[in-house]
Amino acid sequence: MSNKFAFDVFLSYSTKDKAVVHNLAKRLKNDAVRVWLDAWVIEPGDSIPLKVQQGVEQSRTLLMCMSPNYFKSEWGKLEHLSLLFRDPTNTQRRFIPILIADCERPNIIAQFLYIDWRNTLDESYDKLLATCRGREIEPSESALSMDSIIQEPIVLKQDDDDSTIYFIAITPDGKSVVSGSEDAILKVWDLATGQYRATFAGHMDNVYVVAITPDGKTVVSGSADDTLKVWDLATGQCRATFTGHRGSVLGVAITPDGKTVVSGSDDATLKVWDLATGQCRATFAGHTASLYAVAITPDGKTVISSSAGTLRIWQLPEPDSSSEATLGTRYTNAKVILAGDTGVGKSGLALRLTHNTFEPTISTDAHWASQFKLPQDTNTSNTAREIWLWDFAGQPDYRLIHQLFMDETQLAVMVFNPQQENPFEGLGQWDSDLEKASRRAFKKLLVAGRCDRGGLMVSKKSIEEFQKERGFTTYLETSAQTGAGCNDLLQAIIENIDWDSIPWTTTTQTFKTLKEEIIKLRDEDKVLLRMAELKQQLEFRLPHESFAIEELRAVVGLLAGPGLVWKLEFGDFVLLQPERINAYASALVRKVREHPEEIGCILERDILDANLDFQDMKRLPPDDEAIVLRAMHQTLVDYGICLREETDQGTQLVLPSFFKRERPDLEDHPAPIVSYRFKGGIEEIYATLVVRLHHTSAFDNDRLWKFAADFKAPTGQQIGFKLTKKREGLAELMVYCDPKISIDTKVTFIRYVHEHLSRKGTEVHRDRHYVCPHCATPVENLKTVQKRLQVGKKDILCVDCEERVPLWDLIEEKFASPEFQERVRKLEAKSQAVIDNQSKELILVGHAYAIAGEAGQIFRQISNSDCGIDGEIEFKNDQGEASGKRVYLHFKSGDSYLSKRKRDGKEIFPKPPHAKYWHPDSQNYPVMLVIRTSDQQIRWMNVSDYLAKHGIRKRQIEFDGEPFTALNLVNQRNRLLA
Repeated sequence: MSNKFAFDVFLSYSTKDKAVVHNLAKRLKNDAVRVWLDAWVIEPGDSIPLKVQQGVEQSRTLLMCMSPNYFKSEWGKLEHLSLLFRDPTNTQRRFIPILIADCERPNIIAQFLYIDWRNTLDESYDKLLATCRGREIEPSESALSMDSIIQEPIVLKQDDDDSTIYFIAITPDGKSVVSGSEDAILKVWDLATGQYRATFAGHMDNVYVVAITPDGKTVVSGSADDTLKVWDLATGQCRATFTGHRGSVLGVAITPDGKTVVSGSDDATLKVWDLATGQCRATFAGHTASLYAVAITPDGKTVISSSAGTLRIWQLPEPDSSSEATLGTRYTNAKVILAGDTGVGKSGLALRLTHNTFEPTISTDAHWASQFKLPQDTNTSNTAREIWLWDFAGQPDYRLIHQLFMDETQLAVMVFNPQQENPFEGLGQWDSDLEKASRRAFKKLLVAGRCDRGGLMVSKKSIEEFQKERGFTTYLETSAQTGAGCNDLLQAIIENIDWDSIPWTTTTQTFKTLKEEIIKLRDEDKVLLRMAELKQQLEFRLPHESFAIEELRAVVGLLAGPGLVWKLEFGDFVLLQPERINAYASALVRKVREHPEEIGCILERDILDANLDFQDMKRLPPDDEAIVLRAMHQTLVDYGICLREETDQGTQLVLPSFFKRERPDLEDHPAPIVSYRFKGGIEEIYATLVVRLHHTSAFDNDRLWKFAADFKAPTGQQIGFKLTKKREGLAELMVYCDPKISIDTKVTFIRYVHEHLSRKGTEVHRDRHYVCPHCATPVENLKTVQKRLQVGKKDILCVDCEERVPLWDLIEEKFASPEFQERVRKLEAKSQAVIDNQSKELILVGHAYAIAGEAGQIFRQISNSDCGIDGEIEFKNDQGEASGKRVYLHFKSGDSYLSKRKRDGKEIFPKPPHAKYWHPDSQNYPVMLVIRTSDQQIRWMNVSDYLAKHGIRKRQIEFDGEPFTALNLVNQRNRLLA
């Protein structure tokens, strides 16, 4: 018999058929079939509905005893539970109707074969018994010899996805494992249990190598983002970032005394770092290829490095020597948020603090990050300190996008208008948004702005109470116009930053020079430059500075970490003013709000054609604007705050937070089953929940309303939620569903919502809603329910029929089970994969657009092609006119599409079903296969030529692509036009 289930069969029948069914049950039991029969299982005082639900869950086969009596009394109760057995994908369970009396079967089960038990023939019983027994275990399966028994290994299973783990290191005490993987994070695992204890996030790309100090307290990691990071193993805090390499860090070793780190890189150099100070003491150059491994001798004096076919031996410098110390620089920067509603004077304060000047301003798009020059005496002897002041626009249109850029806040300055009657009304929402988005503890200053305009409309006592309630460290009154209080505010900002908790960065002097010059370009209102253009401008501005493009990329990456610049994921562009993304997103939001049907939708072509509501926004030149619009579009999709849907008019973007149409009152609206109260960025939490649920394989989006969403389960029943905004960043989310929906579907949906709110919100509180199973009366006193659960009570009295209502039912049992936590984890991974694929598609489209523009050619996107064509580039002739000659593009993103063949190391692409359409016999122009790999490299090859040479019968394509650059595009043009 199967040991997975407690019972082999569950007998469902009408009590009026008791005599027939009980005889059948006894017969099965005598033949060693484990039978669930209500008369044998349910004890006096048990909850009958709960016992029935548990019995169904624990049984492998459902025997439905069909009769007129059954379909009159029992079928309605069991129909939704029988789905568990009728689901064709559930191969472990069986559904067997037994006809015990003539009756008309419902259509939903009419197509199932049944066993005729009207005459109780032995032949019918033998068939039934064979089905109920299940598969017998063969003797060979149970009689294993001792030699065949192998210890079952503990599996260290990642809980996020199937990301490749590149490196592992074991702590000296042998109790923990630290791993680095392609998802740019490190994980700490318990070696005894196989469970992971902590996640370290901070790298921007693959983590290739991990090392642990001999005392087991510190972890050093190397990444494809060209940096090393130093982590406190106990707290997970990133203590420092070492920069200087111009390629991926592939090898790391630590000396036996735990004081020195040696790193090897893709840039063919070896660097020696002081672990305590981050100072690069030496750089060893001599290899001509990437350094893949580094080792240090037990005496700590010699290091061995390896590259292709070569080992090199080096003598480490003494700790007090330094070949780069005089040229290096060490600094740390703090992120300070200036927040508050529109019109409170934030922009004026930002100008006064950063430049000590005042200019009259109106509510603007805000200048995100300005460098805050600190007085010299605030710098420590060996670390320069910087503050970046982020001025967030206060208009509601910006709120959704602000959520994406609040992380790693070290201090928040909350500004209010003291002349308003309710000046604190908007600060609660800002406080909530920042608290969750920052991902770290930070202090807050409460600041009254524009105090030169008159007295306070709110009492000092009210201010003190609000300050105490919200945990503000200091209250200050200021005027940007007169400068009153601004010096005190400056000093308070400096003093309230926890500098010791911020990781510092050590760089070479060249890095420091390039960084400062890029910031000057930004301040001079340069907005968008290709990397080659940026290098050319810096070479003109720094005629005596020699640097390689790899060094410049590393510096850009350094500035991109805290968001001071953006390295766009296509076209090799650097956006020197990331706030432009925010401004254009606001124009999009205003356009969406104008939708005549009050639904939060906009056609993608309207976004890309700049058909938005710009109002008086300062716009970029058309070519730059087109690139920023594509970057903004890709960002919204990448962060999962919008959906992409195909319509008759084209692809449209759906923003769930901006639906204004109210849900109509429905008489048969499903009753709520659970509700949540939480704080945080409400719009962003709601939007991402809708989007992620839509992308799971378990639920389909049905209708969207103003902060309400209906979904359909695979069986077609309704399930969804409605959000209600409360005061100051507080919201309530009510989950409801069709009562006939299966228990598993209910629990999966609830658990998904629960995990999402727990991950993105704060102060999350869950209330379960109950309905009496006897009279269908809702249990309305939720406080009493909570009290009874807290003291261990598992039921409550119905106020209507006075029967007991179970509080700890099958829903609660399953909700708390690891099985459903794992189920939700898998759904979340699938949803994230869909979002990632859509984002990567937009990156490739954006890259093709940018490269074609850079080369002076014409790119067109093609949607829903039957031939696997995603776009085309038409070439211009020498007169600048469209020539009609073109190449077609097929996009693929991800390492899974390419594999290396062992015998010759060639990259292999599996032949797609569209290949027959790509042969020159089917297309007048070449089809180019464009692939983006995890190292952000985008390459292309002429797959039509390959198929013409090798034929379309080959199962694989040898991918020999070249970089998809403007130069290579022009070369392709020249070949075609020749």
